[in-house]
Amino acid sequence: MFALGVEFLMRRAVITRIDDREEPEWPPHPDRVFMALVAAWGEAGEDTDQRAALEWLETLAPPTLAVPLEVSKRTPFTSYVPVNDDDSPVGPKGPFGPMGSLPMGRNRQPRQFPAVVPASPEFFLRWDVDLPANLRPALERICGLATYLGHSASPVRMWVADEAPEPTLVPVEERPKTKLRVFGPGRLKYLEGRYNRAAIENYATLDNEVNLLRMQFQAAKGKTKSALKERLAAAEATRDAQSPSGPPQTLRPQPSLWQGYAPPRKEPTGDVIDGPFDAGLFVFRELPGNRRYALESCGIVAEAIRLELVRRHGPNVQDAPEWLSGHAADGGPSKQPRPAYVPLGFVGHEHADGHLLGIAVAVPREFEHTEELFRLLARHDGAPQHDIEPGVPYLSVMVRNPHLENREIGRLDLELDERPEGRRQATLKSFTWTSPARIWTTVTPVMLPQFPRRGLGAEEVIAKACVDAGYPEPVAVRVSFAPLVRGTPHSRAFHVKPRQGRPPRPLTHAKIEFPVRVRGPVLIGAGRYAGYGVCRPCQEDQS
Repeated sequence: MFALGVEFLMRRAVITRIDDREEPEWPPHPDRVFMALVAAWGEAGEDTDQRAALEWLETLAPPTLAVPLEVSKRTPFTSYVPVNDDDSPVGPKGPFGPMGSLPMGRNRQPRQFPAVVPASPEFFLRWDVDLPANLRPALERICGLATYLGHSASPVRMWVADEAPEPTLVPVEERPKTKLRVFGPGRLKYLEGRYNRAAIENYATLDNEVNLLRMQFQAAKGKTKSALKERLAAAEATRDAQSPSGPPQTLRPQPSLWQGYAPPRKEPTGDVIDGPFDAGLFVFRELPGNRRYALESCGIVAEAIRLELVRRHGPNVQDAPEWLSGHAADGGPSKQPRPAYVPLGFVGHEHADGHLLGIAVAVPREFEHTEELFRLLARHDGAPQHDIEPGVPYLSVMVRNPHLENREIGRLDLELDERPEGRRQATLKSFTWTSPARIWTTVTPVMLPQFPRRGLGAEEVIAKACVDAGYPEPVAVRVSFAPLVRGTPHSRAFHVKPRQGRPPRPLTHAKIEFPVRVRGPVLIGAGRYAGYGVCRPCQEDQS
């Protein structure tokens, strides 16, 4: 393990966010630290050993950060700063503002200098790798050359450390709350190209030669002047040929790679109770080429999947086992544990709209028919248009809407997502739906098994439904027709299968707090096997 330590010598950081020039940047982005090292290396002469150290550093994975997260921000204010001098004493922009008692004038431009004062002036970039002994002296010299971070008003001291505090921010793959710019392979070469030192210095050398010859030409007479004229023309031609568009410029570097960061996950404290369903979900992702479905279609999509599995079981629907058909021998709803079809909708994000990204099949714990279920999921003739081979779990179902006389409204193709969890979208990760938590919020509304009445509110009905489903009795239940998770539709937008001669069961969203942490998936209510009552752990409650 090694770390790069940074100390703000003024105990405050004047660093501007890249997307808002009036807001301070905190925590400092790792790429900003790397650029400070590159700038110090370049100003000191671009030593080859130090270059090797920087090239090795940029090959490392994003660092963890031991940085104080508690900061106080300085009240923002506007300063009017004199602009740099140019070669025109008087310009067309109007009279210059007087600058004190000096006879010259300068225009001023408004500037912001956002600053933060962290709880500690030190922070560290940590890597869980050993620093090669042959690179350490060069890296230490570069750190000693760095003078400021962000703005020149933020002088710093940098050093190589063998020990550092525990990290407060670590790289994460799931949806983060903090995004920082990090460096990667090729960053040093890119920064060199943007700075354009070689072209600038070469142009300056040629331009100085032209200016010198021009002065000599103006002072010369006779044959000497004619000779100097030819040399001046040749020098100007050489300069202009190498830089036809004028003096080369140093370009501001573009932002580097973005990496999500979050506080390290704490070790679970207290007991964790397993729910009635196994946390190992069969996650199917939707394949392209069909219409787009939303969470409101969860019931009819689940029904289409159930009917497809019944069809694959055999030609006679009556022979389908109770755990698959969902019906008891007398035709009523089955009381046996059976698979549940969980809609995986895009929710919980700033831009979430609730459309389906896939379906998960949740099986009860200690389910005796898991292997048979898997065989049914893989029993198909393949789908050449999606390059699905026989034997690979795949579903191609026709979705029907009972409110439109059971008409077909579109096809849905699903394939078992065999990618590693880290490469999936957050919605398709099992952990998103099974992470232990005390507080769970519905993504699809709960289908109440009883109608609320006087003396029996919806909260009591949901609490009893939790116990009936195999979860602990909640300590608090909050109900709402409106969605409680961003991107989730209103409870009245969901399709409910009509019941002959009886009113449809009521639907409501809910936020449920259990006395202990519960491992998901959490599925509650009368429609929990058909896509209703799907809950998501509250992020602030996860450990």
